[in-house]
Amino acid sequence: MIGRGLVVALMISLAPLSVRAGEVVATPPAQPEPSDKYLFYMHGRHVEKRGADGDYQYAAILEALADNGLIVIGEARSDTDPRAYAKDIARQVRELLDAGVPEKNITVAGHSKGGFMSMLSASQLQTEAIKYGILAGCGVDGSEFHRSYMKFTKRSAKRMRGRFLVAWNADDDVTRDCDLAMGKAGVPFRNLVFETGSGHRLFYTPDPVWIDPLAAFALSD
Repeated sequence: MIGRGLVVALMISLAPLSVRAGEVVATPPAQPEPSDKYLFYMHGRHVEKRGADGDYQYAAILEALADNGLIVIGEARSDTDPRAYAKDIARQVRELLDAGVPEKNITVAGHSKGGFMSMLSASQLQTEAIKYGILAGCGVDGSEFHRSYMKFTKRSAKRMRGRFLVAWNADDDVTRDCDLAMGKAGVPFRNLVFETGSGHRLFYTPDPVWIDPLAAFALSD
């Protein structure tokens, strides 16, 4: 059995030395260009359960985001503990910061469980200028995500720092706004509500209706 320390060491050794804007990578480059814009993008739980080769077009989503001139960092993960995974994302973000990348050039975003893990990362990083995209990531009463969201809001949301874009589909019966968590944190945020009629599944495909505003948010200063 490989120890966690060795796994982390192997991940670092496999990180590309450098990449160009418009590329998709699984881990941040070891020698990042500070002027580039970096976007971590995490998929929803659907991919954990059914894989990335089905109706959830995760690879195509990463490519569509990269086509906007971003360096996109993402991987198809298996069933994952959200707090542990968010901690690892925070570690990778700190590597970029330590290498000289400004906070304003980093965005952490995700859909559904990925959006929830983005908020967890924000509560761990506690930096003012990093941007976070929360796409259908806050569960409504009666959904499987509600308990986790309320627990986070009560215990950890106040530690969040950063700038937030919160988006969801109007007919989504699983998630809605994140106003409660954002209010606890007292952070700047913008709500973006879509009306496509596709519910939670809007974010399963690289639809420009949400890809474009997320990319614009990540590219902004």
